Amino acid sequence: MKIYKREGKIIVEIDYWSKRSNSYMLDEDVGEYPTLTGLIVRNKGCDELGFAQTIDMDYKGKPDQIGDFIVKWHDGEDEFREKCFELGIGIDIIN
Repeated sequence: MKIYKREGKIIVEIDYWSKRSNSYMLDEDVGEYPTLTGLIVRNKGCDELGFAQTIDMDYKGKPDQIGDFIVKWHDGEDEFREKCFELGIGIDIIN
């Protein structure tokens, strides 16, 4: 991840893909996974939207998990879904 300031803006660059790791297969390339997941958390009357960290769980033979929000989204859900589609980022919903 790179973070820098340019022309009065803070810019955060996050790799689209992250390398999977497996402590039992150190010398092998075990693939990649998307670094971010679009996350919608349904709260009573106040949904939270944003981009969350994807946690690699492949080494345990489990599906990837969703971590904390990295960036919160403050526009509407429709706009968030459109942005995720535009960026090719999957969405997970927690009720």
